[in-house]
Amino acid sequence: MNDYQLTNKYLTVGIKSAGAELTSIKANDDGYEYLWQGDPAIWKRHAPILFPIVGRLQDDSYFFQDKEYHMSQHGFARDIDWKTVSSSSTKLVLQIQSTEETLAHYPFKFSLQVMYELNDRQLKVDYQVRNTDEKTMFFSIGGHPAFNADFASATVSADKATFDHYVLAGNYLNPQAIGQFDFSSAHQISRSDFAHDAIILKAPEGSTELTLRTDVAAKHLSSNSLRKTASVSINAVNLEFFGIWSKATDDAPFVALEPWWGVADTIDTNKKLADKLGIMPLAVNKEKVFHYSMRFL
Repeated sequence: MNDYQLTNKYLTVGIKSAGAELTSIKANDDGYEYLWQGDPAIWKRHAPILFPIVGRLQDDSYFFQDKEYHMSQHGFARDIDWKTVSSSSTKLVLQIQSTEETLAHYPFKFSLQVMYELNDRQLKVDYQVRNTDEKTMFFSIGGHPAFNADFASATVSADKATFDHYVLAGNYLNPQAIGQFDFSSAHQISRSDFAHDAIILKAPEGSTELTLRTDVAAKHLSSNSLRKTASVSINAVNLEFFGIWSKATDDAPFVALEPWWGVADTIDTNKKLADKLGIMPLAVNKEKVFHYSMRFL
């Protein structure tokens, strides 16, 4: 499954070329696997890259310069084989570029790189988007890493006390906040949190950090482990939204913490790509870099 491996004293990280997707983040001392292992009967993915849209388009379509295009949820980057730019024991850079096939769904020439860099107990992720077209391109981008979690004990906390809270109406965003999500204390995760799919938090300017904590059963550890809990913190810079997602059914023992520079279509969208909430313009021959990092304890 793993085409690439990063490793240091603390962690071993697996990555596959298909989608440039993380497939494993394992503690070296006791073998604990932080990353959801993608059971296809529940949810087959681990940590897909969302590009050039985040979420779902209304009717899976949009208009650009009066022409209609079709694209499925979260875009196509997660389903393409990525090429190696550079690789070492602790750092990997992979890349995709526009093709005739992508241009049929997304009429912009681009290059997209992802960098994974391991440093102590932290994995840094950078996305670099470059416009190689002769016109301004419009895009969104995001991460979708999911982590093993015991719902009897899993909590999410944040470095901010409150966030404006949004929900989906079906597959599309209600553009009016339903209130505020309170993180003045750690929030105990429950299945009812996901009755409307993801918890969607409007991110403030600057950095935002969410932390997932969960108890760990001994069966998931080496025999000499003293671990009782595991935590994953995700810190991202200048986000649009932070998504927290699992399934409302009892057979999904994971929680995804998702940094989004973009969001699903709103229920009142005009379906024009340039007007889409969370869409970003990028000028000809310009590039933009997006950062987030994950810390594992």
